[in-house]
Amino acid sequence: MKRNLFDYSYFIEEMKIHPNKPRDKETVMKYEKLFGSQKGLTLQDQPFYKEYLSLFRIPFKVSVPENISDDFDWDLLFRLIFGSISSSYSLDLKREWKKNPQLDPLVQLSITVKSEDKDITRVFDKLWSFQILRLFEIYVLEQLDLAILEKEEEKKDKIEAVEREKVEKLRIYRKKKLLVHREVRAYQALMQLIPT
Repeated sequence: MKRNLFDYSYFIEEMKIHPNKPRDKETVMKYEKLFGSQKGLTLQDQPFYKEYLSLFRIPFKVSVPENISDDFDWDLLFRLIFGSISSSYSLDLKREWKKNPQLDPLVQLSITVKSEDKDITRVFDKLWSFQILRLFEIYVLEQLDLAILEKEEEKKDKIEAVEREKVEKLRIYRKKKLLVHREVRAYQALMQLIPT
């Protein structure tokens, strides 16, 4: 049975009382002031999901950590990752799939963040449950911050920059998705040429 260990409404309430995260508390309070109480709402109820994250449709299976494969809403997390303007990612066909391309495509996701002056990359299906929860938190807070920024009319130049960045992230995702599809077709065509 599928479940989701990340609960948006619960997360919002927790951030409002968390003593060690004043910056996150400020973000949540500001978001609720602009968009109303989040009690009982889901991430999919949010304007930034409906207008932006929902555009990241995922037509292939992405490899997730085996021992927690039923613990999270992976589709939601992938949309947050692909729509993030603070990190980048790569999508590669899994080696196991390449050996048997008759199966549904299986994609390996790697996430890259900049830390100081270096890039740190992590393979998604090697992460632990607590790291997945932290990704949800980081990416949700990022979307809340962007939504707040877009409401603050006095920062028009920043709003335009964010909008351009979002359009670019969507373009990049569509390009990566197309490349995965092309590679899938190439492997499947190649397998048809090889006698069994």
